[in-house]
Amino acid sequence: MKLLIISGTPKTTGITYSFVKAAEETACKLGLEAEVVTLSDINLNKCKMCEDGWGICFFEHRCLFGDKDGFNILQEKMKNADAFVYLTPVYWGEVSEEMKIFIDKLRRCQATKQWDKRESEVSFLKGKPSIIVAVAGGGGGGITSTFAQLESAFGHMSGDNWPRENAGVFDLIGVNRWNQEYKREALKAAITTLFNYLKGSKPVSVEPQPDYKLLVTYENGEKKIFDVKPYIDKKPFDELKNPDLFYKAAISAYKIEWRPLLDIDIGPF
Repeated sequence: MKLLIISGTPKTTGITYSFVKAAEETACKLGLEAEVVTLSDINLNKCKMCEDGWGICFFEHRCLFGDKDGFNILQEKMKNADAFVYLTPVYWGEVSEEMKIFIDKLRRCQATKQWDKRESEVSFLKGKPSIIVAVAGGGGGGITSTFAQLESAFGHMSGDNWPRENAGVFDLIGVNRWNQEYKREALKAAITTLFNYLKGSKPVSVEPQPDYKLLVTYENGEKKIFDVKPYIDKKPFDELKNPDLFYKAAISAYKIEWRPLLDIDIGPF
């Protein structure tokens, strides 16, 4: 299981860097394959808005200049990873310059897959959990707006309006000078919880049964029955009294979903 730790700080000291090291050390203790990517070491070029504003990023989902600046290699690393930790200092209520360039380029390559007619072209962020860490120095402000900036970007890359489910935002950790000690422990706990979550078998299919029951099959071949009847008189689950909707149950990551915001979290087996 591979964890990719993507750092938006150019420093090798300071609060943000200490969280990068804490993430790496925790992953190694858990036996995860962990790799730290320091964006300032790659020296990514900012988007050049090729041709009429969209180049091969729209059609081939890679950057025309990405072979030279390392972006396309980074995309391959992300494709092969199982989960991510993104860490950025907060500058003027936003992510760092390095993180902004990276997110802008990544969004052009991954968000455009929602319009690609090829079934194989699905954003590699979909369903993969991410922990996002925003570190505010100075007065400690700007964390909320930084989270909003990143959630918006991940929402675009998931291809719909539900980024926590499909782009896999597992946790948001806001850090400042006063809370850094216990937030560092929170990051370690988040990675540990994420690891335990991932090592379980994922649900792969669901078959609606009579009397409001669901038969779920997991990757390891195990099957489990979920009884929806105890919820059926409560909103919004009362909508499932309509059999046409109930039989539309589908697996979405670790949930059974009928429509956005009408779902049940079933977790791994």
